[in-house]
Amino acid sequence: MNYPKHVAIIPDGNRTRAKANNKEVAEAYMISYERAVELIIHTFTQTEVKVFTLRWLSTENATKRPKEEYDFLMTMYKIVEEDLDEFMKEHKVNFKVIGDLYGITDDFREYLVAKQQRNTYDSDRYFVFGINYGGRDEIVRGIKKLAQEKKDLTTVTEEDISTSLDLGNVPPIELVIRTKWDQAQRTSGFMSWWIGYAELYFTAKKCPEFDIEEYKKALIWFDKMADLRNYGK
Repeated sequence: MNYPKHVAIIPDGNRTRAKANNKEVAEAYMISYERAVELIIHTFTQTEVKVFTLRWLSTENATKRPKEEYDFLMTMYKIVEEDLDEFMKEHKVNFKVIGDLYGITDDFREYLVAKQQRNTYDSDRYFVFGINYGGRDEIVRGIKKLAQEKKDLTTVTEEDISTSLDLGNVPPIELVIRTKWDQAQRTSGFMSWWIGYAELYFTAKKCPEFDIEEYKKALIWFDKMADLRNYGK
């Protein structure tokens, strides 16, 4: 089977599903993240995927969420993330956080930075966690970083830009999965620099409903598409 080296997921539909089932949004978020943990474990034990990226909170959503919901998300992430520490250590899965970390709470930023430091291994496996992340914002911050490092921006190469961005030196994204396709067949600025040659898979499942079986369907679909991937040759 042809597996993508890098899978990225845009989870959508938590609020929609909660409303449809007369549930609290917090409950939908918790179910979704527990699903995500299952997907991560499946990825690094049952597939040849090297990088799994999860964009959980965009820069736009971070500013629009009610304070009570935002505060819950900051707390929930820390609780659920603890479940992954032992797994990542055992399987040597690097933890990498991306996004504007100065747009989240101080304690959560410190927590994520410390988690990244203690989960750094000599391997090519990565769980990438996007928090307060926006594709355009990443590019703007990367250009500012380059401007500080290089006096002559006319010499900047694509490689320079890539290394200045959050994702850095991990393999490019080959498969993007977005849930709630019936209401959102778009990438919403996700990984703008990184998905130029990625296959886009849209599923009608809402985020809390996207489980391992649905994930397998996406990987099988990618396998079928792999023979058609010629990159313009």
